[in-house]
Order: sequence, then structure tokens, then C-alpha cells
Amino acid sequence: MQRMQTPFPKFNPPEIVKQLELYRLENRVPQVALADELGVSFSTVSRWFSGKTTPQKVQQYHIEKFLKAKGTK
Repeated sequence: MQRMQTPFPKFNPPEIVKQLELYRLENRVPQVALADELGVSFSTVSRWFSGKTTPQKVQQYHIEKFLKAKGTK
């Protein structure tokens, strides 16, 4: 059986967090605003950026979707 291809590039968790941080810094988006846009708490975003946790699979999907919508890889 063939696997269905997703329309988004596959990032491993540390890479997707780096891409998200790069987007945040380049666009001067505060962590609080980014958390609101992603539908997670500020503390969740803070833990991703500090390396204490990584996004869960469903969160990774939404981050990839968010970055693609914003024109980021």
C-alpha cells in the first residue's frame, strides 16, 4: 500500500523549531503573539525555543502549515 504524500516538507523537530525561531526573529514577532497564532501557550513556545521540549507531531504539522502560509520554507 502506498503512503500518502503530505504537501509540506518534512522537518525533524529541532529543525522546525529553528525555522520557527528564524521566522519569529526576522519578522519581529514576540513569543506571545506567535503562541497565539499557533494556538498554544506562551510557555509551550518558550520550551520549544529553549530546547526543553519539542513539538508533538500534530503541532509540527500545524507549524509546517503556518510557515508555508507565511512564505517560509
